[in-house]
Amino acid sequence: MKLRHPISGAIYQRIEGGRCKITEPDGRCGLFTDSGRWISGELREADLHFINWVAGPQLELQPAALPAGPARVGTSVPAFQPRFASGARKGKGMDLGLSGKRALVTAASRGIGLAIARQLADDGADVAICARSEGGLETAQKDLEQRGVRVFARAVDVSDGAALKAFIADAAGALGGLDVFVSNASAGGGIGEPAWQASFEVDVMSAARGVEAALPFLAKSESGSIVFIGSTAALEYLGVPQPYNAMKAALIAHAGDLAQALAKQGIRVNTVSPGPIYFEGGNWETIKNAMPAIYQGALAQCAIGRMGTPEEVARAVVFLASPAASLITGANLVCDGGFTKGHHF
Repeated sequence: MKLRHPISGAIYQRIEGGRCKITEPDGRCGLFTDSGRWISGELREADLHFINWVAGPQLELQPAALPAGPARVGTSVPAFQPRFASGARKGKGMDLGLSGKRALVTAASRGIGLAIARQLADDGADVAICARSEGGLETAQKDLEQRGVRVFARAVDVSDGAALKAFIADAAGALGGLDVFVSNASAGGGIGEPAWQASFEVDVMSAARGVEAALPFLAKSESGSIVFIGSTAALEYLGVPQPYNAMKAALIAHAGDLAQALAKQGIRVNTVSPGPIYFEGGNWETIKNAMPAIYQGALAQCAIGRMGTPEEVARAVVFLASPAASLITGANLVCDGGFTKGHHF
């Protein structure tokens, strides 16, 4: 098996003995065991996820984990389809008390972030969104505006603290305040010191700085709410130690602390931790096409028989963000279709 890393462009190649040869675009090479231990070569750091996928033994073992026989057929739980009262228009929201509220969602031009912004708009909230680049942001803004709400959008690198804080202040000014802040941005997976730094700045510090900037506006709201997007990677071992897992765990802990500290100001703070979420152009589509055994192995762990959708995560987030969840603060809502196996008390 040979795969090109989507970020670094390095070629990861499985060779005899379950080892992985990695060749960077600049010609540097390194040889690693299937567990990520360096063997030889001038390249000494690599992405453990990719090594595990390309050279790891689970490529042969994972298919065996799939339930066999006809009992599997037809047992997949379908995605939730909302029922609407007579005369209600399909596609509208859940009537959670968000009409007229003002919400801000980071990294919201695609995937889970965009689904959250759409659900907020469908529930009548004006929305502010940002993304790292202009690509997709204009389309997302038009999509949201067609839902009949005010939209404020800007290209922002959330690892730039000054730019993020300016965006939040300008968004609150444009919308007339803020009632909901959703921190969704993530640097994704990777290993090595650069990945640690990126995950810290994007996942953790953008959330911390975002709360700091949004707090003066949320404190004036009658129903101020903060939601962090975590991950089940923070809860159970997923095969590779990496910064992403640790930073998502840090977010859950920080949200719990904020929930206690901000309760007297009437601001609730919660986390939603998704499991595997499949959507076109997302990570799991890439894995399905390039590494079907890994995809099938993860799918087999989903108790409901399928992966989740961004829309399902969005409904969980918007509920927790809304006045309908007025008694809930300091919670971490696992949204994974039974992917994790621990008991979440």
